[in-house]
Amino acid sequence: MLETARRKFLDPNESARREALEKLWDAWERIKTIGGVDKKSGIATLLDQAAETNDTKFRKMLEEEAKKLTDIGNTFQIRHSETNQELLCSSDHIDYLFHRLFSLIYLILRAAQRISQE
Repeated sequence: MLETARRKFLDPNESARREALEKLWDAWERIKTIGGVDKKSGIATLLDQAAETNDTKFRKMLEEEAKKLTDIGNTFQIRHSETNQELLCSSDHIDYLFHRLFSLIYLILRAAQRISQE
């Protein structure tokens, strides 16, 4: 999913980058279940691994970022098209959110040793 999102994101066509953002958000929702039985416990485990402890300001910041990105996904038309969701109207907004979420996913997966440390 991440590789598909990355490839689509490199396409200069805005609709392809919108698809990339959608695929990345799909991956985010799936990743939350890697570390536990449900999303809440799963993401907590993954954030602990990424922060290397659960008692730091950095760990708290990661949790706030994860929650904020989840809220963004539920507020804007990224994965769904409900009437209460706002459309991202700028290519720059798509790019910003892609980089923001990709960075968090990359950190989490490296800490979980799901991707190469190279």
